[in-house]
Amino acid sequence: MAEEPIRFHVDGQRALRTDDDLRDALRDGLVDADVRLRLEGTALWAPARAWATLAVRTSLSELPKAPQADEGPASVSPDLLGAPRFLHDMLLWCLVEGDRTLGPLVGAEIRDGFEGGKFRRARATPVGVTDWIPVGRIFDRTLTDANRAAPAILVAERRRVRCPTCREEVPATALICPECEESLDSAGVPPSSARSSVPDEDPSAGFFALHWRPTVTLGVIATILFAGITLRYMAPGRFAEERVATHGRRATAACDDPCWPGESCQLGACTWTPPPAARHLGDKPQVSGPFPLPPDASDGVVLDEDRFAVGLLSGVQVRSTRTGQILGLLSEATQARRLVRVGDVIYAVGPQQIRVIDAQSTKLLKTLEMGAIVGDITLGANGRRALVSLPGAHAIAVLSTELHAEIDRIRFGEDAVGPVGADDTGTRALTTNGVIPPAGLPDPPATDGAVYAFDPSRLASAQDRVRTSLGGNPVAVLMTPDGSASYVALRARDVILPLEWLPSGAVRQQEPIEACDQPEQLELVRKERRMLVRCDAGRSLEVFDLRTSEILRHVPFSSPATDLAVTPDGRQAIVTLPDHDKGAVAIVDLDSFEVEMIPLSSPPSRVRISPDGSSVLVLGDRTKSAWIVR
Repeated sequence: MAEEPIRFHVDGQRALRTDDDLRDALRDGLVDADVRLRLEGTALWAPARAWATLAVRTSLSELPKAPQADEGPASVSPDLLGAPRFLHDMLLWCLVEGDRTLGPLVGAEIRDGFEGGKFRRARATPVGVTDWIPVGRIFDRTLTDANRAAPAILVAERRRVRCPTCREEVPATALICPECEESLDSAGVPPSSARSSVPDEDPSAGFFALHWRPTVTLGVIATILFAGITLRYMAPGRFAEERVATHGRRATAACDDPCWPGESCQLGACTWTPPPAARHLGDKPQVSGPFPLPPDASDGVVLDEDRFAVGLLSGVQVRSTRTGQILGLLSEATQARRLVRVGDVIYAVGPQQIRVIDAQSTKLLKTLEMGAIVGDITLGANGRRALVSLPGAHAIAVLSTELHAEIDRIRFGEDAVGPVGADDTGTRALTTNGVIPPAGLPDPPATDGAVYAFDPSRLASAQDRVRTSLGGNPVAVLMTPDGSASYVALRARDVILPLEWLPSGAVRQQEPIEACDQPEQLELVRKERRMLVRCDAGRSLEVFDLRTSEILRHVPFSSPATDLAVTPDGRQAIVTLPDHDKGAVAIVDLDSFEVEMIPLSSPPSRVRISPDGSSVLVLGDRTKSAWIVR
């Protein structure tokens, strides 16, 4: 379908003529280019050369003369301002912007440029007309037709108004402030003569008239402050209360002895507060199991409430604590013969390496090649260091539990060092060359026993490595958290030997303390500052008071005690008691020293406690079984 032709009214003629007809007549010279035309249905008369659809060629000399800077738009036609937007887009315009004269340009092209930020300070007039109007008055889409044609606007175009941003006087017809280049009216309407919501201050006003608000505010604040200070010093008994408080602070008793790390001085005594998550077994513990384990199972550890791990030749196996069902296998940690919990990770000890396993995801994080057979692993320096004994290399490796890397290696002559004891400060440690012989074999010669005192925080080249001979097979070491006292269990002599640290860094033997037969394990109970001694042949557990250096209680059992563990809150001691084809687990209350026996279907060998103390893993080496006590 053909498009409807555009029809114009020609000035002085009655008949309508189409744009094609007029275009031909203008080209042939039959119609003058300055004849006025009006689009059918509109009221705006403009010269024929001003209509873009007629394509009249216009030379530069025929363009309207640019206005002066102070020349106002007094001759603006209301019909031009009030014409609809599509009519403006059909006209050809001439633009003046500064010293530049542009044109002729189609109105639609000018409107697109204005929306893109161009022609902001320009004036425009249709070709053949001298009505110079700011571009924003015609081509701003946000400006309504009624506002564009309002008489108040025409009157205001000669005025000068104040910029709302920089407060400088600018022409009322400007859209952009020439001083600060900010928009004068976001709606496209020039500033009117109406009174502003924030009127200008009187230049002749005094200081208080201009600044009375902040002055009054500061005065009120100062009055409140001075009133408060005055009332505080006028309060009855104010200085008497201060003297009473000072006297009360002086009356607080101080502790005579320095407190251990983790203790606080309360009412003249050092008191240890257990961690918030530390717990122990309840009054009626429940037993799950026995769970059969593979023949190559060597050690285990509790991961969380629902899982425990077992070390195998083929890797580390994860099982359920409720059913014993296999949940997974970490095959990268092969030949895991011992598992040690170190914070959030597990150290799986192999023949000559330590594999670091994340306890939550049970993924292998790192492998530490030690280059020698790994013995015991002891935590020190509040868990930031791990001391690993290497009996074949006659050395102790110092590991960082934060980086899981070997920091240094300290060698000790020709002694195959084994058990290690360390304090919480990380500056004192002891290691011995004692060893627990297999069942039925005698202890090593008494003349071969020795203990080494060293400082794990110093480099190996700076160690003194003072050797102290001890007769009696030293198989266990215990150090107090502050490093002020040390104790060694002499299995062959049935005594506990206290050691005194000298200023030189060496240790000196003190009077030995009689213990039960064959003491094999020493455990620290921070609550009440006690030490537990497990005796194998003596079939007992002895509680030793570190404050008075005396035996508090002797707890006998009906069978040899093979392993001992203390709950994190220091409330219970868990002891394994194998007895021929059966056995039991003894739960010793360290407050009342009452013993609760939990019978098992086969003899247990070792016990492992979860980090929070809510569950216990019991392992039986003879029958390769596991139990969970919670």
